Amino acid sequence: MERFDKVLKNCRVLDVRTGDVGKADIAFGNGLIAAVGENLGDGEDCGGLFALPGFIDAHVHIESSQLIPSRFAEAVVPRGTTTVVADPHEIANVCGMDGVDFMIADAAGTPLEVKMMMPSCVPASPAESGGAVLDAHAVAAALARDDIFGLGEMMNYPGVTGGDADVLAKLAAARAAGKPIDGHFPGGKGPELAAYAAAGISSDHECNDADEARDKLAAGMDVFIRQGSAGKQLLAILPAVNRDDISRFSLCTDDCCAADILNFGHIDRILAQAAAAGVPAADAVRMATLNPAEHYGLNCGAIERGRQADVVLVPDLENFKPLRVYKRGVLVAERGKALFNAVPADMSKVTNTLRMPPVTADKLKLTGAARRYALKMQAGSLIKELAPFKEGLPKLCVAERHKNTGGTGVCALDGYGIKGGAIALSISHDAHNVVCAGDSDADMRLAMNSLLPMGGGICAVKNGKLALSLALPVAGLMSCAPAEQTAAKMTAINDFCKKQLRV
Repeated sequence: MERFDKVLKNCRVLDVRTGDVGKADIAFGNGLIAAVGENLGDGEDCGGLFALPGFIDAHVHIESSQLIPSRFAEAVVPRGTTTVVADPHEIANVCGMDGVDFMIADAAGTPLEVKMMMPSCVPASPAESGGAVLDAHAVAAALARDDIFGLGEMMNYPGVTGGDADVLAKLAAARAAGKPIDGHFPGGKGPELAAYAAAGISSDHECNDADEARDKLAAGMDVFIRQGSAGKQLLAILPAVNRDDISRFSLCTDDCCAADILNFGHIDRILAQAAAAGVPAADAVRMATLNPAEHYGLNCGAIERGRQADVVLVPDLENFKPLRVYKRGVLVAERGKALFNAVPADMSKVTNTLRMPPVTADKLKLTGAARRYALKMQAGSLIKELAPFKEGLPKLCVAERHKNTGGTGVCALDGYGIKGGAIALSISHDAHNVVCAGDSDADMRLAMNSLLPMGGGICAVKNGKLALSLALPVAGLMSCAPAEQTAAKMTAINDFCKKQLRV
């Protein structure tokens, strides 16, 4: 009988192509699935657990978890996620290629397989004051590297459809390298969407409903259904999923914060939500395994001979809570615990990124148009409008933090009920300058200036005193602390803001 590295006996194996579940053993050899069948020899009795392929997050920005990649891996691998396609767009807008290189190096020491895309929009807009510029030449050089998997989401869809030379050169470089190009075209339709897809852009994760998903499919793009901490489009898009087109749908988070991962899950949570909404379990799993694997040409995503031995064992096909997780045939997590230790990479080039002077009182004065209009916010919406200025409204301040210019922008803030303090943070998509909201100039200055010795993060101030803070010293975006610590501090800040800083 053939010798294997490991045999998982007595499994209920889900065939993600047919939806069938069959009793079988799974044998591993050299990191691959060497055989699937009966009586493969001595091994570990799995007691009838369901065997699923390792879960794939088709699109994620790891930075938005507030965790460096090694800590992110500690959090998501126990939830069954064995592969992610990551776009380090956030850190690149702060640190340029130094940020991209750090993300690759830090992920490399973990069992999480991180397929790192090259950010396509640094800066995201020519109107932004970010920390780096990665033009077509820089993008082409990066795409020639083996450790860069493809071109990250092309957010500049007007540049694509309008023929911007730098944008088109980036797309051409990806096509020439034979690497995938991810899309980002919210609301795209008609001739503009057709032109966008024709540029070689093969996916989109920005659909808001089933009709938009159908438009993207008709244009030849695959649809990544987003269900994360902020964007939650799963239920709205599911009506577009049918037997004819299911192979063109994948699941992604885009993104999940550390607290949500620890409290609720990652891709496993989306699977449970899809199943609860009536999606057959096999179809849900397919969208998190085989479909993204085939979209990106990865040798994983199914429990088949010759595929990578990424296997998740779960007790049922309702909650999808992993009991054991194998990556390339190695047990890497068991009963929610990572069986590996994160060893952070050298972060000397991605720390001390708040290059700004302390904010002074004169920087918070409202002048000019800021005394005629206020920025109006609506809870649960990303859409902002202008409203008439009124005395007594809280303020919003953005302070440039990359080039030590001392520049600030200030306006009145309508619809944001902050009272008795201020909240400041160095996370503000996409340039990630320091942003602060508050109803007291003194509290706003204290909140923003308290970020400086921390190297960035989040600070909450109440009645003249620093109440809570979370240090995010890596690019002002991420912590190198364990996920549990980061999540606990973030949860405490959220609770404090809801209870202590709201009208």
